[in-house]
Amino acid sequence: MDLNSYNGTNYFIISKFKDEAFDPNKTAEFTILGLSILYFVPSTIYYILNRTNPIIKYRQPRNVIIGTILSTINMCLIPIIRYYKINCLVNTWINSSLIFSFVNLTFSRYIKIFFMHRLSIFKLQFSEKKKEKIYEKSDQTLKINMIKTKSNLGSLKSSSIEKDSFNFDSFTLDSFNVADPVLYFKRLNSIINRKITFYLVIIPITCLLVYYLFITIKDWDVMMEPCINEIKDLSVPKIVLNGIIFTTSIYLFHQAYYKQKWDKDIKIEYTCFVIISVFCTIVMQFAIRGKFGETILLYRLYIFQLIPITIHNICIMKPIIQILISKLKKKDETLLSEEEFLDRLSDSSFKGQVREIAVQTFCIENLLFFETHRELMNFIIAYYSKRSTLASLNGNNSFENADVLHKSVINPCLHNPFKSIFKPQFEQIYSLYIKEDGIASININSSTLKAIEDQVDNNNFTYLMFNQAAEEVGELLYSNIYPKMSF
Repeated sequence: MDLNSYNGTNYFIISKFKDEAFDPNKTAEFTILGLSILYFVPSTIYYILNRTNPIIKYRQPRNVIIGTILSTINMCLIPIIRYYKINCLVNTWINSSLIFSFVNLTFSRYIKIFFMHRLSIFKLQFSEKKKEKIYEKSDQTLKINMIKTKSNLGSLKSSSIEKDSFNFDSFTLDSFNVADPVLYFKRLNSIINRKITFYLVIIPITCLLVYYLFITIKDWDVMMEPCINEIKDLSVPKIVLNGIIFTTSIYLFHQAYYKQKWDKDIKIEYTCFVIISVFCTIVMQFAIRGKFGETILLYRLYIFQLIPITIHNICIMKPIIQILISKLKKKDETLLSEEEFLDRLSDSSFKGQVREIAVQTFCIENLLFFETHRELMNFIIAYYSKRSTLASLNGNNSFENADVLHKSVINPCLHNPFKSIFKPQFEQIYSLYIKEDGIASININSSTLKAIEDQVDNNNFTYLMFNQAAEEVGELLYSNIYPKMSF
């Protein structure tokens, strides 16, 4: 039957007839199998081994790995199923389910990135407002102390500050239209950690399997026939999913490029994902109507495989190439050391670039904690400087960013017995940045976290109780942020 006989009513029948008459080419199918193994397997293994690398770890490597395993299995099974003309039942429940699950999982990954950006921006705005409140009280403490010192009234009583509480509920973030930041934070966390997986992965895949069960029962005889390409009804879920991807992309592109301003690499990933999904849907419709000739018609099952091939290239191959290049490069003497990097954070333009990258890579809380810790140390030094010349005579008059690396140069007044007037500030920093369920909890070693928790629980506060955490966070900023900076 000639392809020219296609019309609007019988092209599905004609394509089915040609599929049944087609004898798959062994060389072609097993060449595709071999190339698929070479393309997917080694790079996936290398990616898994380097999943904690700073170039990879902020891109949700867990979802990427699951997706590439699904696509690898799918790409390797298709040539085998086609060559041996295994029945449509296997093709439906394995290949069609795998490709749908891969595309759906990838789509949910970018939805999750959208909410992670929202959470990152929320942490930034909330923490800055919180810090303003903390240091507003700190300034009051310092002013009262100066007055009392001049009046020879002795030391400041802790009650003057402790009566003022720092309540999370007292903040309203107008940009997010929420009156309860804690509740908003919990909701965002719930969306990111649970609801996206349930509503955008589990439910769609469950619906797909129910639909395939219905098709299997309804067309049992057809399902038991050899199947080198998908039957008509099996393409419907993928077309619907790709339609949803295209529709939501209008909003997500606005967020990625203008509102939230995603990381450049993630923007490229998402843009390519949308384009290739729409492209494959359109090409499939033309292919099944015979617009690209008989060869494309008979190999049309591979059209949707362009999606995992493209995603693997930009999500797996590109990052591992970047890692290999970084490892092969000779050490550049012009690169900043960690100490130099931390010192440069005092420069507003440099810190602005660090802040932008920290938001994009979902670690803004680390920078905020580091800044807040330094400011608190400087406030304490200023407090003692106003009361005595000891601080200015025996040590640095300020706490610099790189001082976390050199405990020997820290102002000696920070080793003084802890004064309870500072307890509210330390408690707020602990609640906001250190506690595991804090709104902007930082990523520190479990031993460091345990040591700080013990100090808080035992009311054994010291001025340098957060110093080890600040040192670890400084190292994270240097290793994760600095490689992505441009000069």
